[in-house]
Amino acid sequence: MMNRFYANEPMTKLNMGLFTFASYNAGPGRIAQMRRLAAKRGLDPNVWYNNVEVVASEKIGRQTVQYVSSIYKYYPAYQIDRGTAG
Repeated sequence: MMNRFYANEPMTKLNMGLFTFASYNAGPGRIAQMRRLAAKRGLDPNVWYNNVEVVASEKIGRQTVQYVSSIYKYYPAYQIDRGTAG
């Protein structure tokens, strides 16, 4: 999913992952729509947190936002475990 929908997007790898999780939960078409709406509001369509996340929460509901957050909360621990933090 990441390679298909986000590989050529101008976003960080972290945001690619976050958008992939959101797409898995809500559907890639729905997330593309949220990115367009975010851009119309002057938010960064290539950043999940405090940008597309805000629009998704309003338009889709909290489920997708909570899903992404639930997965992301393990990311720092994963980075430390792999020796790639900091």
